Amino acid sequence: MKKQFGARIARVLSLRVVLSFPLMAVIVLGFCLSAVAQTFTVVNSCSYTVFPGIFPAVFDNGGWTMAPGSSVSFAPGGTFNGRIWGRIGCNTASPAVCSTGSCGGTGLQCAGTTGVAGTSLAEFNLNAAGTDFYDVSYVDGFDNPIGVKVSNTSCASPNTCTPTPRTSCPSGLLVDGGNDCLSPCTSTGNPQFCCAGAFNTVQTCIVANWPAVDQQYNTNIHNSCPGEYAYAFDDAVGLHTCPTGASYTITFCPNGSGSTSGTPPPPPPPSTSIVNGTLYTMTPQVATALRLDDSQASTATGNPIQIFTSNNTAAQNWVFNNTGVSPAGDFNIAVSLGAFCLTASGTTSTSLVKLDPCNGSSGQAWQAAASGNFANSFVLHPANNTALCLDVQNGKTTSGTPVQVFTCNQTNSQAWTLTVN
Repeated sequence: MKKQFGARIARVLSLRVVLSFPLMAVIVLGFCLSAVAQTFTVVNSCSYTVFPGIFPAVFDNGGWTMAPGSSVSFAPGGTFNGRIWGRIGCNTASPAVCSTGSCGGTGLQCAGTTGVAGTSLAEFNLNAAGTDFYDVSYVDGFDNPIGVKVSNTSCASPNTCTPTPRTSCPSGLLVDGGNDCLSPCTSTGNPQFCCAGAFNTVQTCIVANWPAVDQQYNTNIHNSCPGEYAYAFDDAVGLHTCPTGASYTITFCPNGSGSTSGTPPPPPPPSTSIVNGTLYTMTPQVATALRLDDSQASTATGNPIQIFTSNNTAAQNWVFNNTGVSPAGDFNIAVSLGAFCLTASGTTSTSLVKLDPCNGSSGQAWQAAASGNFANSFVLHPANNTALCLDVQNGKTTSGTPVQVFTCNQTNSQAWTLTVN
């Protein structure tokens, strides 16, 4: 259960509640604070192309391309409350499929959607009752080094960060062809690493109690990127404030002096090699003797979907169709028994997947992206929440295990091999 933006931590002075508390404070004040003309300048000092995403979509409909050495400036608005991240290795699909940080939307424009978990984030809550809150967060993972420089020199500028947390990523956390070092939380969903459940306080979320390999992720962040977040309760290190009115420069690959750094990414992944109208079986990498299966071969509305022993029946044959599907480029996935589609029953992690009559809903539109970790496999994102992935519940390998949508974590329970039948 990875902690999502806007709901990471419910405590005072944390950007983890930026979507609610500070805005309410402004409402209570009756909007008596005047708008401040603040500017964001985004700089790409990496040696490779970065595809920034921004949420909310206050610039270029939420996403654009930046060649090495380029920069853009824009006004985020007087109460900007969101994030900026840098995607790597994006292709020309719509929405674009990237090695890291893929979002929804149209082409490279995220259009109000957020990226898949695992990327570096610059987070801002401007003009929260006269104060700006800002941080650079690697709570989800580390792909690009990020720095933030503040025009008000009396405020902290966490503008030093090298690629070392990625190049020295602990074993088992490095994914996407070496482009992304997942945090222990994102990689495992372990409440201890996510500061959740019984660990949801400063007193109980103690990094010193983590296994050494997971502690190393935090140590790498703190050593290479001072003043930036490594884990969810890292407020004393990573959370900064400044009187409203300053402007901010967000630099990808700052390396302390703005010089280029980092390793060029591999070529963009394929948009998809799935052939429209073709019949496939779907094999989960977590249990390769099993197949995605329509339970009991029933076409009743809401029939459960599971993984089941391979048997070459119609209940395990799925037709991929992207003609007339919205968003463009996504697929409806229909069981070969008729016009009955794979459906995400909800928009939250752990929502079960079921079979419903094909109806054109966003829960039946699936974005197919090449898996960065498992050759010839795909991850499938429902259009109603592209931060989720088609997932074998609890990573089980037993026949009859339910299938759900779950926060994308790049594990083998979310990688599906498609075989033409």
